[in-house]
Order: sequence, then structure tokens, then C-alpha cells
Amino acid sequence: MKETGLIPNAVAMLHGLCSDGLVQEAMKLFGVMRERGSIPEVVIYTAVVEGFCKSQKPDEAIRIFRKMQNNGIVPNAFSYGVLVQGLVKGNRLDEALEYCLEMVEADHSPNLATFTGLVNGFCRERGLEAAEMMIKSLKEKGFGFDEKGVTDFMEKKGPFSPLVWEAIFGKKRSQMF
Repeated sequence: MKETGLIPNAVAMLHGLCSDGLVQEAMKLFGVMRERGSIPEVVIYTAVVEGFCKSQKPDEAIRIFRKMQNNGIVPNAFSYGVLVQGLVKGNRLDEALEYCLEMVEADHSPNLATFTGLVNGFCRERGLEAAEMMIKSLKEKGFGFDEKGVTDFMEKKGPFSPLVWEAIFGKKRSQMF
């Protein structure tokens, strides 16, 4: 591909290698991409984290995420969102919440997909009360959300369980949906 001038999408290449279990090759590509410096490092690291998340290798995703931080590269909101969503999909809810809280403390806010996915995961796996406690802990760290934006998102991306609606908007409001 290099000879023809085509530059493969970093996420697609890394995801493909990770999906096929070719972790060593993915890490070699990661090293080459960092060496060349043509893509910002946060983008490269995030692509690797996403590849591992999509390949259901959350421990590797966390390792790379921490390596990024240890190397002085500050994760952005997208980086955190990729990791949180990957952990939710793998039912690693405590870690997903931990990284979401870290994200908020770093002055980033989870996007609607990340927030509703986390609430949905908690409702599904641990119930309404746990989801409400999770939302409370995010709010205590300074996270706020636009109710209209969340409502619009959930109506478009749904259906969501009534528990998700209740966890986010409360019992009285959830009965309206």
C-alpha cells in the first residue's frame, strides 16, 4: 500500500491485527507509526486502545492507555471514551467508572454514547440503584449533562430500558417516556 501512496487507516490496520491475534505485529506497527511522527501520538495510542477494545482484549487496552500517560501523552476526551466504552462492553464496569471519573477530573466530559452506555451497563448488570450511585459519583466530580441532549440521543439510539431512563431522569420523569 505504501508504494501506491495509499495510507491505511491506523485504527483499521491496528484493529485488524489485534482481531487476528497478531498483537506483536500490531505493536510493531504502533512503533513504526510513533517513529515516523506523522500522526499525533495521542491518535496512535488511542487507535491501539480501540483495536484492543474491539478485539476484546481490555487488559491490553488498559496497559497501552497507561503507557500513553506514563510517556507524558495526555489522553483527550475521545481517548477516554474509547476505553470506557470498551470496558463497558466487556462488563468491566468498575474499571469503566474509574476511567470515566478520571476523565471528568481531567476536565473532559464523556460524550452521550459513553455516558448512556455506562448507565445502561450499570442498569443491566447491577440494577437501578447502582446506576444511580454511579451517576451521583460522576456529578460529585463535576459532571453535568444536558437533559434535552440526552433525551434526544436516547430517543434516536434506543430503545433503552425503562431503568436507564429512570436512572438518568428519576422515577417521575421516566414515566413520561
